[in-house]
Order: sequence, then C-alpha cells, then structure tokens
Amino acid sequence: MAVQEIKPHITSRSEAIFSYRDCRSDTERAIDSSLIWRPNRQTKLIVAIQAFVCFVVALDSTILTTTLPALSKALHTNTTQTFWIATSYLLTSAIFQPPIAALSDIFGRQAIYLLAIVLFTIGSIVCCTSHGIVSMLIGRSIKGVGGGGILSVNLIILSDIIPLRQRAQYQGFLQLCFVLGSNIAPVIGGLIVQKTTWRWLFYVNLPFCAISLATVPCILRYARPKSAIRNQISSVDWIGITGSVTSTTLFLIGISWGGTEYSWSSATTLCPLILGLLGVLCTINHEMKCARMPFLRISIFHNRSAIAAYVCTVLMAFSVYATLYYLVLWLLAVKEMSEIMAGVCVLPLGMTVVPVSGLTGTIITRVGRYQWAVWSGWVIATLGIGILVLLHPGTSTVEYVFMFICAGIGLGLLMNSLSAAVQAISPTKDIAYASSMFAFMRSLGLCLGVSIGGTIFQNLLSRRLSHFGLSTELAENAEVYVALLRSTPASAEKILMKEMINWAFQRLFAIICGISAFGMAISVLIGRYSLDKELDSQHVIVQAETETKPR
Repeated sequence: MAVQEIKPHITSRSEAIFSYRDCRSDTERAIDSSLIWRPNRQTKLIVAIQAFVCFVVALDSTILTTTLPALSKALHTNTTQTFWIATSYLLTSAIFQPPIAALSDIFGRQAIYLLAIVLFTIGSIVCCTSHGIVSMLIGRSIKGVGGGGILSVNLIILSDIIPLRQRAQYQGFLQLCFVLGSNIAPVIGGLIVQKTTWRWLFYVNLPFCAISLATVPCILRYARPKSAIRNQISSVDWIGITGSVTSTTLFLIGISWGGTEYSWSSATTLCPLILGLLGVLCTINHEMKCARMPFLRISIFHNRSAIAAYVCTVLMAFSVYATLYYLVLWLLAVKEMSEIMAGVCVLPLGMTVVPVSGLTGTIITRVGRYQWAVWSGWVIATLGIGILVLLHPGTSTVEYVFMFICAGIGLGLLMNSLSAAVQAISPTKDIAYASSMFAFMRSLGLCLGVSIGGTIFQNLLSRRLSHFGLSTELAENAEVYVALLRSTPASAEKILMKEMINWAFQRLFAIICGISAFGMAISVLIGRYSLDKELDSQHVIVQAETETKPR
C-alpha cells in the first residue's frame, strides 16, 4: 500500500526531472551549438569571395577623396557639383539597401547579389566614358545602387551561414577588407591622377567586377523552393519600396542643398525636407498597417536598445567618413600635399581601424559581450576627434599621425561592436533584416557625413571670408581653389587664406566631436543581450559534394 502511494510521487518526480532537462536543453542548445560550430571549406570560400567583392566596393567609395579637385577641374564643375559626385554614390547606396535586402528574401540571395555586382559594373563603365557632370552623376548613382546592394546582402549572407556568437569575428574580417580598400584607395587615386588619366579611377574596378561575376555563381549557391516568377513579383511590397525610395531621396536632397545651393530657410530646401519626412512617416504607417508582406520589419525597432543601436550606427558612420574625408582635404589645402602624399598621410587613421576592428570581433566572440567595446569606443573616438581641433599649418607629421591613430582606435572599436549589438538585440527571425538595416544606417551616416560636413565647412569658410571682407565665392568653389592654392607662390595673402581654411576645419572637427559625444550619451541606452542564438533562416546553402560525403 505504501509502495502504491509512493509510486505516483516517484513518477511525478521523474517527469519533473525530465521536463527540467528538456527545458535546459532548449535554452542551452543555442549556446552549445554556437560554441562548437566550426566553418567548413565552403563557408570559408563564401566569406573569401564576400571579402573580395567588399574590397572592390570599398576601393570605389573613397578613391575620389584625394582626386576631387583634379576631377572637378577636368569636368569643369563647381564645389556643389563636385560634392554631388561623391554624394550621389553614397545617397543611392543608402536609399536602396532596405529594398534590395527585401528583394533578396523573395528572389534569392544569389540572384540579387549578382544583380548588384552587374549594376556596379555598368555604373563603372558609364563613369569611364563620361564627358560631363550629368553622365558622371548617372554612373555614380548606378554604382551606388550596386555597391549598396553588395554591402547589404553581404551581411545577410553572413547571418544565413554563421551563428551570431562567431559572426562578429567574420564581420571583422569583412570590415578589415573594407577599411583596407577604403584607405589605400586615396593613395591609388592620387597615383592615377598624377600618372595617367582620371578615367582609370573607374577602369580599375572592371577586372575585379569580372572576377566577381565569374566566381559568385559557382561558390554562393542556395537551396530554395522554386516558385513562379509571377508569385515572386506579386509578393514584393512595391508601394512600400517606392515610398521609401522617394521619401528618403527627397529628405537627403534637402539636406544636401541646405546651406550650399540654397539657404536653410528657403522653400527650395524646406519643401523636399518636409515632404521627405512626411513620406517616411507614411511609409512606416503603410508597413505597419497595410502591407501584406512588408519589406521593412518594424519589429527590429522593438525597444529602446534597438533604437539606440541604430542611431549610434548613423552617428558612428557620420564621424568616420566626415573625419576621413575632411582630413584628406585639410592635408591638401593646409599642408599643401600632393594627392599621393595626402592619401599616404591619412593611412594611419584607417590602418588603426583595421586591427582594432578585427581584434574587437575576436574578443566579442570569446567573451560573448559587446557593451564594453561600444562604450569604450565612443569615449576614445570622442577624445580622438576632439584633439583634431588642435591642427594648424605648423602641426608636425608626428603630431597629426598621433591624432589620427587616437581617432582610429575609437572608431575601430565601434564598427564591429555596434553590428554585434544590433543583431543580438533583434529577434532571431529578424536578424537578416536587422543586418540590412545596420548596413542602411551605416550608409546613411556616410552620406550625411559628406553632405552635411560639406555644408558646415562651406558655411564656416564663408563666414570667415566675410569677416575679413573677402568674396565668399572661394567657399562655394573650395575644391577648385584648393588645387589653385597649392600652385600659388608664397605670399602674405596665401598665408592668410590657409589660416582661414584651417580655422574652418578646426570648427568642423569640433562639431564632429560634439556629434560623437552625442553618440556616447545615447550608447548608455544599449542593454545587454545574448549572442548565443541558433541560425534561423529559410535560405540554406547548397553543400558541396566534398562537404556532404560521410567521413
């Protein structure tokens, strides 16, 4: 009798133990799988070809940095048009990243990735054959769509094949290639302009594009259920995509016009800004309430940590590109360096970012935490950018190289840690969309860094020229004037002009420092989330035969 009374308790106790074990298995499966995961040969090949393509895009994104004055002279453009040569690429790159990410979910990663490479190639050809500003802007815009698509789909592919815990390390490798390409590009650009025609700034992309188009179909192969083209096209959220592209374009055009072509208070500046903001709000409302298959997952903005991480991404990219772009211009104008030497001297900034970003990814993988890198990155970046206000015509090489390295350490810490934070905060099912949104926010920050940075610099220089009773036309054509200033014989007037230009740069770096400090304050809102998540993607890589054979 006693045994019969005890038996139900034993059974209940056993069920509870098994239930507890099952619960532990569910919660710890992601940790176990992420810790024991090892990349196979095919995964390594995919990451290698991604790094190669990423290097090409990076090369193109900054190759014009030291050559804009020469390009401006060759195409007979003013400063505003010259800024648009750089901005048109960044603008289209940012605008089209979310739609391209959504299309990759419908038509497949490989198809959209190849389409992006094809567009990048076509844009390069158009730029090679340009004879005026219009065709150049068209070519740069087409390249921007392709380049933005490549960067966006790159991150999505990583989220398909690599667990989140290890992903930071591989993203660090891709970022290493991107930073390497973007930092040696100014040197290559300077060599091209001095030794041959400016058209080779774009010819240089074509061999890389040919290799990419030949290798991607062989290595990047997905197994996805086949569906009719009609069904694929009908599932695209065309209304949302059109609204997003149109409204974002209007907003960024308004930002680019403000203070340069038109005053901030003019209707020409305010109309696109207001219409763009209203369009963004309408698009978000459509995605939340009307879209059957929304291209924009609102769920990735589900809490304050997510919002703070995306805002920090924009501010980080703004700080990186504005600092890099205008340091090169400072070296050209104030230190009177050649395009090649300006590219070489700015290398310490980028070459510091490379190892720091890679090391950050490795440490994040080992410890499973990213907050330390986000917070320390903002502190060091703010201090590093802040000391750039001390730059002046007499600053020695050792001094400004030390300043560049300090800024590079902070920015290197931020690049990888913010990417890890965005994906850790996101729900598992939305990690691919979170990756593409991170790429979009990063590209948006790059675009704002050039356009707003240019507006600030021109306004500051114009104010300084007015203070001395000089014509403000020099500020409106600063790119062309920099080239002329270097060839001007030494004189009191030249010294005064260099001091005024340096004054404008000092105030610009002070403003960038303030933006970095704002990012530091917002980063406090980013909470701690686990990096141990299982892969959850409907897009599965087709394993090569050598990988699937039993051992």
